[in-house]
Amino acid sequence: MNAITIRTKGEAEISISAGSFQPGQLIELERGQAIHHHVTGHTKLFADGTRAAGSDPRTDHVAVIDHSTGLMWAVKSIGDSDGDPMSQADCDKACSELRLLGHDDWRLPTRNELAALVDDTRHEPAIDSSLFPGVLARWHWTSTPCAWSSASAWGVDFNLGNVSNGHRNDNGFALAVRRAGQ
Repeated sequence: MNAITIRTKGEAEISISAGSFQPGQLIELERGQAIHHHVTGHTKLFADGTRAAGSDPRTDHVAVIDHSTGLMWAVKSIGDSDGDPMSQADCDKACSELRLLGHDDWRLPTRNELAALVDDTRHEPAIDSSLFPGVLARWHWTSTPCAWSSASAWGVDFNLGNVSNGHRNDNGFALAVRRAGQ
């Protein structure tokens, strides 16, 4: 069994078994001192509020938490009402209007956030499809503008995993993100 043991200056010991707390749970000690249990990996979040480890084989989840970044991701590409691609502005608006798992602070990711999801061992889509089962092997917009042109922004093509730029009026998809635990 995994456990954490904390020894204080006064030689007291506190032992906590891995099964006695949840990921991200705050464990309070004395007089406002606190420690956070650091969790790595992913947690799948289902529409009914249940959670499962990222390694769980089910793919009907609606979001995933990446514990290494502290980000919660929607797991389905967002397009227009017909599922077609949209401009960067429309993708940004669709993310901000998303209401998922009781959260209304979804946004378009930055270039670095979205590019970090590329899995170089995969293609069509170049992303872990067990974690992100609804991501299309298509262009996805980021919120990061291009330095040389206010008319252009960065995106990630999940077909082969390319990171490149495009005119903001070009059509693409969105993958919504938010800070987990807020």
